[in-house]
Amino acid sequence: MDKWADYLISEVSYDSEHLIYIALRHQETEQGITKGKPIDRLTIASDIKNGLIYITIYSGKNSWKKGHKIQAFSIEGTPYLRIDGNKVKLDYLGDIQEFPIPKSKSTEQLESPQEPITEPETPSSPRGSLPKDSAEELPQELDLAPEPITEPEEEATPEQSIDTKIEQKIIHTLQKQNQKLDDIEKKLHKLTTEKTI
Repeated sequence: MDKWADYLISEVSYDSEHLIYIALRHQETEQGITKGKPIDRLTIASDIKNGLIYITIYSGKNSWKKGHKIQAFSIEGTPYLRIDGNKVKLDYLGDIQEFPIPKSKSTEQLESPQEPITEPETPSSPRGSLPKDSAEELPQELDLAPEPITEPEEEATPEQSIDTKIEQKIIHTLQKQNQKLDDIEKKLHKLTTEKTI
């Protein structure tokens, strides 16, 4: 059996900026198309960037009909999802069924679907997850600051990974934090030196 795609999208809701708020994602199995589960746009974009194929599907009288392949691309680091080749700051999945955004825009609906997702979880970054914010001081092993990125930021291409943009932002943030730590360390050194004299 040839599968249409890794995932199938049958319904969508858009927010006021015409970005996908929730999409109904299905899988194709030997028994047929599974019941849809709600997911957000970033999950779809990340999956596509990681090589998974998404298409739209339409409900027929007693079956599903194949729609269009969904493409992901980035503009200024923000991913967008479309079935056409237009590179604009809007998502567009064609004329699949739309449903309204729930009155309470709670992401809990997305995080706890009715049925547990049995698909394997892939890490969002090859380097693992980021640490949570903490009020603790960082250890002094941060003497070697990473070299600043000197390349000019270019317009993203459809092939460019979202992870790369995220990593660049993380490196930039860490560089700023490292500089602040260096400044604090210099001030502390100066204060302790003045007190000992």
